[in-house]
Amino acid sequence: MAGQRVSLAGLATETVESVPGRSRPTLVHLPPDQVVATPLNPRQDFSEESLRELGESMRQGQLQPCVGVTRAAYVKLFPEHAEQLPQCRVVMAAGERRWRAAQQAGLPTLDVHLREDIAESRVRFLAAVLAENVERSNFNYIEEAVGLQRMLELTFNQQVEAAAALGKSKQWFNQRIGLLRLTQPMRDLVTSGKLTAFRDMRRYSALPAEEQLAAWEADQRKKNEPKSNPAVEVSTAEQRGHESGMVAGGAVSGYTAVYPPAVPEPVSPAVPSTGEQERGSAGGEMRSAPGESGATAPGYTAVYPEQTAVRPGPEGSSGVLPEPRGEGETSGPAALTKKPPVKMPWADPAAVAQIVIAKMTSADRSRLCELLAAQEERERKGSAQLPTT
Repeated sequence: MAGQRVSLAGLATETVESVPGRSRPTLVHLPPDQVVATPLNPRQDFSEESLRELGESMRQGQLQPCVGVTRAAYVKLFPEHAEQLPQCRVVMAAGERRWRAAQQAGLPTLDVHLREDIAESRVRFLAAVLAENVERSNFNYIEEAVGLQRMLELTFNQQVEAAAALGKSKQWFNQRIGLLRLTQPMRDLVTSGKLTAFRDMRRYSALPAEEQLAAWEADQRKKNEPKSNPAVEVSTAEQRGHESGMVAGGAVSGYTAVYPPAVPEPVSPAVPSTGEQERGSAGGEMRSAPGESGATAPGYTAVYPEQTAVRPGPEGSSGVLPEPRGEGETSGPAALTKKPPVKMPWADPAAVAQIVIAKMTSADRSRLCELLAAQEERERKGSAQLPTT
């Protein structure tokens, strides 16, 4: 089979690299002991368990190579690190976690992309170191801020230039690096995972150093306090009020008394209705409240019998429904002296409903229906019923 023809003119136009990896990455396979991580990597938190799991996964094949430069190119940029680097061939800019996992798992080789282009400047190399970590969701915020501080020092404290090297905005850079105002105890909380919300970190970092830990402890105590349910408390208080009942001659505790409006004009005595006469003749219990004679219990509006019409009703009920007042009839103190108060006709649901409609607002009636429905549910489930009066 004849070989492919190559145009010499075409080869003359291609760039000849003096150093492999200068313009494009070069993939190399090296023993892990010939590779070292850069001292510039701010990440120091490496879980042994996660490294073990990653190492076992890499046995099946390394999906993402590490990124590094030759030792000579690195020492040229950072001569102060020469003594910290052993006799190795490559210094990594990204992939330290994969390198550690390969060492722990005893893998024979490690895939590394040589990128000599990132060794063009100190800022460019540090940007490559930080880029992978910054985009990782589980990167420690304090370690990230330490790395950003190094970038700021390399750019002579120019935040705009430092942020641009990472492809970030100045606001993003300023918010992250501001976490370095946290005291060491607060940084330990972040590292240990007790303080994870970035918004809370910023809030604590804005406080004076001596107030930061106290503010965090106060927030923790507040979180641990049992939360009350206002709706449950109101419902319980109302039920206690119903269960306690009304004391003779007084109001139920916890309720606001309602007084009838004063009417100065004198009125003529009202003629008792047929239903009232019948109830009065039955024993007089509807004529006045127990223990009272022609007066109402203080703090409550009395319920007076109106002119009524009789109609058939349930067994045991009077079948009497209140009718609208006629002309000249009124309520209030003047009327109290003319006709005695009566009890609610509890045995007649229809009459009670008419009184409730006349005396209560729509909102109060809705609340009453809710309480009655709740009591019915309790009775259905066999729970304690409200005591009858």
